[in-house]
Amino acid sequence: MGLQTRLDIDTRPFVLEELPSCKRLDNAVLLQDAGRSGDIEPRTLMARIAATGKWVTYTDETATDGTAIPAGIYDPEGNLGAIAEADIQAGDVEDLPILIFGALFDRDLLVIENSKTLGTIIAATTVNAQTVEEALKKISLIPQNTDSGSAVENPA
Repeated sequence: MGLQTRLDIDTRPFVLEELPSCKRLDNAVLLQDAGRSGDIEPRTLMARIAATGKWVTYTDETATDGTAIPAGIYDPEGNLGAIAEADIQAGDVEDLPILIFGALFDRDLLVIENSKTLGTIIAATTVNAQTVEEALKKISLIPQNTDSGSAVENPA
């Protein structure tokens, strides 16, 4: 009987294609959250507070401060990585890279906190009801299905 070893290294890019209209912010400000539990991971869906312009993770589709609508994706390049919980608790975090317009991205790699999904309905009790995915498409951030290439090699 032979032994088969397999190592899956998923190197799929998050941003599959930047459209000609693609826009990124390099200097966004993340609002301090003294009660934050956990780091903010790359590829996290973000929302923007209307009154201040500061960013928070997208967590509440019923919020009335502008953050019920997803407005971008935390998309660090290079070695920036996750934003540490301690940094978020200590004060506003500056110079955040946020993808805000015009890209096709891998829907399976998007991080949405607080058990929300692309199918979460925003403003469910109003005529403006839409899903998170529909809101993202309005700003040309378009989720795409991809295949990781990890299909079963030797089906029984």
